[in-house]
Formats: sequence, structure tokens, C-alpha cells
Amino acid sequence: MKSAIGIGAAGLALLTVTAPGAQAEPVPAQHTEVQIAAMDPEQRGKLLEPLRHLADAVDTAGKAKQSDTYAGVRIDAPHNVVHVYLTDPSRAAKLIAAARQTDVGIDTKKIVVEQVRYTLDALHEARDKLFAKSAARSLPYEIHSVAVNAEGSSLDVAVDAPATAIASTPKALNAGDVPLNFMQGQKIAPASWADIKWHDSSPFIAGDVITNGGSYCSAGLPAVRKSDNVRVMVTAGHCFNDGERIYTGAGPTPAFGHFYDGLNSQIGNYVGTVSGLATNWDAEMLIGADNNADVSESTGYAPVTSYAYSHNGDPDVCQSGAASFFMQQGTVCGIRVINDDITYSMDNGWTARGVQGTRLPNAQWTVAHGDSGTMVFTKTGSTRQARGVVSALSSPYQTYAGNYVYWTEATDIFNHFGLKLNPTT
Repeated sequence: MKSAIGIGAAGLALLTVTAPGAQAEPVPAQHTEVQIAAMDPEQRGKLLEPLRHLADAVDTAGKAKQSDTYAGVRIDAPHNVVHVYLTDPSRAAKLIAAARQTDVGIDTKKIVVEQVRYTLDALHEARDKLFAKSAARSLPYEIHSVAVNAEGSSLDVAVDAPATAIASTPKALNAGDVPLNFMQGQKIAPASWADIKWHDSSPFIAGDVITNGGSYCSAGLPAVRKSDNVRVMVTAGHCFNDGERIYTGAGPTPAFGHFYDGLNSQIGNYVGTVSGLATNWDAEMLIGADNNADVSESTGYAPVTSYAYSHNGDPDVCQSGAASFFMQQGTVCGIRVINDDITYSMDNGWTARGVQGTRLPNAQWTVAHGDSGTMVFTKTGSTRQARGVVSALSSPYQTYAGNYVYWTEATDIFNHFGLKLNPTT
């Protein structure tokens, strides 16, 4: 169900336009999502890495140099292109030139420029107005999340009562004429029961189980503070309280398939003390022991050499949560980004900005309670690129797993806290 504010239609038809280095006509699909998911890691890397680099370069240039026309990007892996959304397509050539300055190796022939009505800044402003109304309790419905839909030049608003929202919105909200697409939402819960490897020692890495003796989460982003080179481990902000001392697990390792029965409240090696919380990124810092930029996967460790934003359409994002690991799912990949700019309300009362993903059609698992705080990443051969930390999940559920996973972005977290990836591998 859709409702448009201030315009006659709920959305606008998209226009594919010609730009230097861009394709004027849509190309036939080269692969299906199922075929991409079935590729071996090397094949997927050859397909996806050029698209990811291209999306990163255009997104960086668009936000920094053309925010008055830039609306977003979407990776279209089946067609092997990246869609770029602009309110003024005549400026595409300058944007592409700026993107080349960011990354000279990008293949701009894979760009498809599409015209939309609203810039990313305008969509963010409308989103903020909507959440301000929600915070003031002046809306007759509950907002679960608001996703920026660059392609539709609108906001996708998940609420508890779509019919009520559609009927009341013209009277309740001035969103600057931005169309609002209302849909049925689900409560979004922090995935905070437990996490990955049970025992570990310094230097700690992404995916280690961490606990205060009662709650269990996972180490997510091994980092260092820029100002003084102090080692910092980042995890999900809802996991622990400020000032708590955090440790690894101890005692018997939980049995595969029975993870939740193995939580024994014992504490092991000291990881750090909670110092610094950012609720809007659902992130907190653990300051204490040394760390190392690796991620613990199903059968060993892989080095993490960089970090970047997530982009719509990326079909092969991974998470290394312990609950999923002990529930015999291993490192979970095949997660497709469906909203790279979503602001969601968790059932602990926090509102966070992040990314929403779901499993590909032939995948069996996305995220479980207990995966909170773990690293979200993509694979590049033998190395990994961090994308963020697991924050939450939502239904429909499959046993312990939710089909939808939410993560907050590493770039935003690092910028907020003044951190950088710890390069020791």
C-alpha cells in the first residue's frame, strides 16, 4: 500500500539516460540470483568486486561533490551494472569524472544513470521529520523502520498499522512532498543472546564470544583510536552497559545445535571495559586488551584489510555470528542488501541508522538471536572487507533465525568514535 504526500502519484517512472561511459539501454541479465549464490567464491569475486568498487567511488563522489543532485546507487549483479540515481542526469559526466578521481580503476561502462525526483539529502530530511513526529508521539501509528528508496524517490515506511498510516498521514505529517510507501512492519529486536567462538585470548578478533557473565554478544570491529593509538574493540551498543568489564566465554563449549543450552554464566579472558556508546549506530567500545584485524569464520581466520559502506543489490554479504555458527550454519553468506539506508526502531527504544539484508532464494539462514555485535563483511579472495556490526533481526522467523538482518555501518561507527581498522593481521 502506498500514499503520496503533496503529489498526485505515489511514485515516478524512472528514465534511463545516456551519459559518458554509461549504457543507454538496459542489458539482458547475465545471471540469476540463484546462479550467483551457487558460484564459488572466486567466481563471485570476479563478478562483484568491480561493481562494488564502482558503487563505492560513485557514492563517495556523489555525497561529497554533487549532493544537490545525487540520490544513491544500486548494484545490479544479474545485469553486471551499477544504477546511479540523479535528479539532474545532465551532470552525470561530472559525477563520473569525480568518481574516477576517487578510484582510477573503475569501469564506468557499467554505469546506468537514472533520473529521480528527490536527492538523498531531501529524502533524509523527510525521514528526519517523520521520526521527529514519531518521537513527539503525534502519529497514530508506530514506526518500525524508514528506508530510503533512491530508485523510487520515496521513503518505505514499515509501521504497525498501514491502513491507519495511509488515512492519517496527509493530516499528520508534512514530509516535503516526498512519497511515503507504507507497509506492514514487524518489531525489530536486538539479536543479543550469544556469539561465536567460545574461548579466545589476546589479541582478540571479530567473532570472539564476549560476555559480562549474563549477556552474550560478539566482538565486531578490531580497531585503534586515532588520537592515541589505544586498542578498541567495537560491538553492538545494546549488548552491555557502560563501565562493565567484558570477558570471553569459559567452561564447556556449547554443543553444536544446542547453543542456547550452553550459556553457563562463566567468564574467561578479559577483553575490555565498556567506554563510549552511540545509540544511533547501536555501537559501543571495549577498551582493554589487544586486538587484531581478523574475522573468525567456520574453520579458521581470515584477514580484514579494509572497510566500506554497503550498497543496495549486493548479493553476497556475510556475518560471522556465534549463534549461527553453533546452530550449525557456519559463517553465513548469501545475504542480499535490500535497504542500504534504513532507520529502524528497536524494541529497546533506540532508533538506529543502518542497513537491512535478507537471504537469497536458495539460502537457508540469515541471522539468529546471539549474533549481535559480530562483523558483517564481504569476501575478496582470501581477505575480507568489513561492512559493519550485526545490530538486530526481524521476523518471519525460521526456528531461532530471522529472515531479515540489520547492521550498522563500520564507516559511520569509525567516524563517530574517531577510530580506524587495526591493520595488524
